Amino acid sequence: MTKNRSAQGRDQGMTHTFAGGCLDRAAHLRSDAAAIAGLLETDGARFLPYRAASPLVTGGRSPGLGWLSAEDLAVVVVGPSEALFLGLEEGEARFAVPVPETVQEGDLGAGSSSFRGVREVAPLLSVADASVMATGRSLVAWHASHGYCPRCGSASSMIDAGHARRCTDSRCGVVQFPRTDPVVIMLIHRNGSCLLGRAVRSRRYPPGLHSCLAGYVEPGESIEEAVRRETLEEAGLRVGHVRYHSSQPWPFPSTLMIGCFAEALAGRPRIDPAELESVRWFTREELLEAVVRWDEDGALRVPPPLTIAHQLARAWLSEGSGLDTSHP
Repeated sequence: MTKNRSAQGRDQGMTHTFAGGCLDRAAHLRSDAAAIAGLLETDGARFLPYRAASPLVTGGRSPGLGWLSAEDLAVVVVGPSEALFLGLEEGEARFAVPVPETVQEGDLGAGSSSFRGVREVAPLLSVADASVMATGRSLVAWHASHGYCPRCGSASSMIDAGHARRCTDSRCGVVQFPRTDPVVIMLIHRNGSCLLGRAVRSRRYPPGLHSCLAGYVEPGESIEEAVRRETLEEAGLRVGHVRYHSSQPWPFPSTLMIGCFAEALAGRPRIDPAELESVRWFTREELLEAVVRWDEDGALRVPPPLTIAHQLARAWLSEGSGLDTSHP
């Protein structure tokens, strides 16, 4: 993975990648069709195209978002009806726009710009750009998968400048809103060691990659209950104290990762083979090496710095040992 050390260094605190945006969401404008129509026509309005959920990005090693004017976008998009209002930047409107998969960068007159995957480019962007990109991707993905009414099956149409959809059958009229799914992700610890697992799906990941346990919050569950249930189901361990650390919006397609520390009670891990290939305890020294050398081949690796799993590991090391985790 190509890295920009200074960009990654920004995430060593409480602001995770995809969070910390400074765009004014201006939610009060979304239901004002006349106001949105006016914003679409302003000279300062800019549009970020997404092709198959990948945004247009400018530059190479130090990229930015590939904002286009309405004139540039009109070459491949007929009318502004699918423009998704993201908010205002210094009073100027910003929109995300899905474009057909057949669209090429040259069709947009985009010069050196290219469509790039969100995971690839996120570590290279500024805090503000990564946040805007994530918001746009989540909205684009939601609209692509919610074209029909969940009650009657009729087609739905976009309303509120892309922040809702309404059933087109007047006898139904159900309104849907973009959903965000809550996921708990927890660093399990006991007696100075932490528990990491290798998920079954990780066969396509680099050898040695281990991460925090994680799972969706179920209906009627609190965060603490979800942490305890998921840990027991996946690793066979009961958890006592649960402590919230921080959260991260994760636009794949749209989840909220709720990061916690959880203290395991006595007992030996017993994995669920449907979820995990392996699980084991790691010392602080082992975890420190895995964090510092996350992008190198080795016996233990953790996910990259753009993930909350990586940042939970760093925070736990910093809190409990005084070991130096300042270098990414």
